[in-house]
Amino acid sequence: MFYLGPMHIAVVMDGNRRWAKKNNFPLFYGHRRGVHAVSEVTKTALDRGISHLTFFAFSTENWKRSGGEISYLMRLFSRSIDRYETFLLREGICVRFIGDLAPLDPDLLGKISSIQEQTQRNEKLFLTIAINYGSRDEVVRAVKKMSINELQNCSWETFRRHLDSADLPDVDLFIRTSGEQRLSNFLLLQSAYAELIFVQKNWPEFTGEDFGDVLQEFGQRKRNFGK
Repeated sequence: MFYLGPMHIAVVMDGNRRWAKKNNFPLFYGHRRGVHAVSEVTKTALDRGISHLTFFAFSTENWKRSGGEISYLMRLFSRSIDRYETFLLREGICVRFIGDLAPLDPDLLGKISSIQEQTQRNEKLFLTIAINYGSRDEVVRAVKKMSINELQNCSWETFRRHLDSADLPDVDLFIRTSGEQRLSNFLLLQSAYAELIFVQKNWPEFTGEDFGDVLQEFGQRKRNFGK
């Protein structure tokens, strides 16, 4: 049977730096333009009635980048929370962050805690941002949270309760921009039966219309969940 629409969409926002280089812009400008693409896709998700949308913003491997780029990204996350706070509240968007947040700057952690608390009762769209996230790291941290009894009598349902994404449905649609075709350690367990769509455009040039085209392609696929 044909699935009519995805409940949970995961997005790997790849190509910010490539876009900047291709257009002769400073490297960091690609990341700033990428925030605009996040806004456009989020607005389209609202219009299309998508219930869950998760963006891969910063991976556990991204700490290997230059100190200047990392510092800029952390400031960009902080400024983006400030900039879009009113929009999130007005549009009924519930925001949450997943990943190992402990290493983040205290000021950014404070803003994350505040926006999560302010939007926790919103239900129109559940927007998840993955920062310092890696699927393997998530699994290791989940195991460490489990009791001896849970480990000895483990089931998938028991295990998933300890994941960062415990309250999220499985991923239906996994999107990656920039033409690269890999998962990059993002929501691996949650994407076991996801449809994968790889888009040639770099993330800063990905529009709401492009997002609509991906949703249309998803609607034409036949899903059998391994049957």
